Amino acid sequence: MKANAFPRAVVESLVDRSIRKIAEDPERGLRNLVDIGAVMATGRFQKQYMGLVQGMLRDENCPYYELVCRLVRETSRRSLTTFGVNVGWQSWTVGARRIRSLEAARGVDIPWSLTLRMEGGGAAADWAELVRRGQEAGVYTYFVHTNGDRAALEAAARLAEGAPLCAFLLFSSPGAVSRAMGQLGALDNVMTLVDAGGEGWQEAAGQLREERRLCGFWRLCAADGDVEQAESWLEELRHEEEPVVFLLAGPGCTAAGRSRLCEFTRDAWERQRYPMLVFDYYSDILLVDKIISGSACFAGVLPDGRPTVCRDGRELAAEAGEALFVRALLGRPAAREKIS
Repeated sequence: MKANAFPRAVVESLVDRSIRKIAEDPERGLRNLVDIGAVMATGRFQKQYMGLVQGMLRDENCPYYELVCRLVRETSRRSLTTFGVNVGWQSWTVGARRIRSLEAARGVDIPWSLTLRMEGGGAAADWAELVRRGQEAGVYTYFVHTNGDRAALEAAARLAEGAPLCAFLLFSSPGAVSRAMGQLGALDNVMTLVDAGGEGWQEAAGQLREERRLCGFWRLCAADGDVEQAESWLEELRHEEEPVVFLLAGPGCTAAGRSRLCEFTRDAWERQRYPMLVFDYYSDILLVDKIISGSACFAGVLPDGRPTVCRDGRELAAEAGEALFVRALLGRPAAREKIS
């Protein structure tokens, strides 16, 4: 029986039961969960990812045991199940299959995720319609940047509430997170990522933990990669008990700095240096897309509604002839024929 033939309810039940078993016996329960994922994996990305995780877990000292134990202990089981299934099943299995089918039929690159820059109150894009049409094309994961804009964060929360099959990773400031806690605390398909580059991030993360919400950190690396500062920062975060960290190359980061940042995160993964998952934002989004589709594709939308692409490790406004998929989602007639 193909993995895609399993009803979502069956997948959720298997994951929920595995999470309960992890609480009873972390090592055995985690291995069982990974084994289930390996059996159900059908796509290129799922197989490669599950094989990597299985290899890591053969080491009894693997720091990711600690990571998973913290997650199960401190996070709502419903939130873990919903977010995990939305990414691992809905996005990487059901959605990936739809994406590959459309790419083969229409000859247009379709990203596995979209980056939505909602900060600044930009309303040029109909975000809800964008997500609705994205789901039709197989896109179920959304990286949403709101930074210090509370109104944008609240709008992003409403967007997540209206798309329960999708996974939303919300990048925000500590202050905005604290002020929007009422909305965020009710969403099981959201992971909130707190900017740990300034003040108040520990308090905001603590509030999310009290609500048993999925949360993590992000930081903009602006000066030539900031590898040394990133390493020092990650050592500081080691005891914060959050599972995920994203490093983003800022506008002032040189090509060499962006390359060093990518190498640093790869080394953190391979050597299992931290009890958390450390991602280089752009290169890791592109890596997943390359494994799913065979070629790397990144797409985003700016607050003013313009599409973006990733070029040389930087997110830039798309030029003519680029980002045809996003232009179609935005309702640009010249591109719509390409995928509809």
